[in-house]
Amino acid sequence: MKRRHFLALSIATASGLTAGCKGIGPITDRWLEDSKYDETLSAFLITQDGKKLVVLGKQYHYIFDMPPQLRAVMTAPYRQKLDTEFIGFEAQGDTISGRYRMTLSRADAPPDSDARARALADGFKDEGHRLTERGTISGTRYLPSNLDGAQIPQAFNSAYRVDVTEKPSAVGKAIKLALSPVAVAADGGLAVMQLALFPIGFPILLIAMQRSASSGGSMHPAKTEGNGDSR
Repeated sequence: MKRRHFLALSIATASGLTAGCKGIGPITDRWLEDSKYDETLSAFLITQDGKKLVVLGKQYHYIFDMPPQLRAVMTAPYRQKLDTEFIGFEAQGDTISGRYRMTLSRADAPPDSDARARALADGFKDEGHRLTERGTISGTRYLPSNLDGAQIPQAFNSAYRVDVTEKPSAVGKAIKLALSPVAVAADGGLAVMQLALFPIGFPILLIAMQRSASSGGSMHPAKTEGNGDSR
């Protein structure tokens, strides 16, 4: 009798726990769902050694490893003709990654031109009406540091924004981001890890995507006017 009573009690307890888990399920599912945040971008800079791309946002600072393909275009004769977009950005914890596509039209790189030959040598693919180069970029996300008094170059004439997908971290693990290493140098410029930062002119790297209110919030490549690079 005692054994039967014990088994019945065990089954009832297990059933109660199962019911409790079912009640928790939807909350856990919500914890594991992707979310998005809207980032306002203000400056795009490159370290003096050309190895890091630094993007200053209103919510976060981002430091990316500069892909060799992107470094190659910095001194390319066709760089001012590029239409470059970065898409599909995803952040998880302190990491962030995305994809890029650089496009050079046939008109800007006609057959037998030096620009076309250089672009093909830099890894661009010939798609007939245009040359393209695709790749990925990844880096680290930081909490913004205090840059009061810094001479931050204004890359845009108006606010530009990009959507970032926030991937959930491990359940029960709080996201802890480090403070951005971007600091104000003695001359009022910016530096990171003792390396001076220089602004990247557009349209060399057209990273920002402008939200168009007239198109129901869809994303369109941002256009800049007359901003060259300082390098």
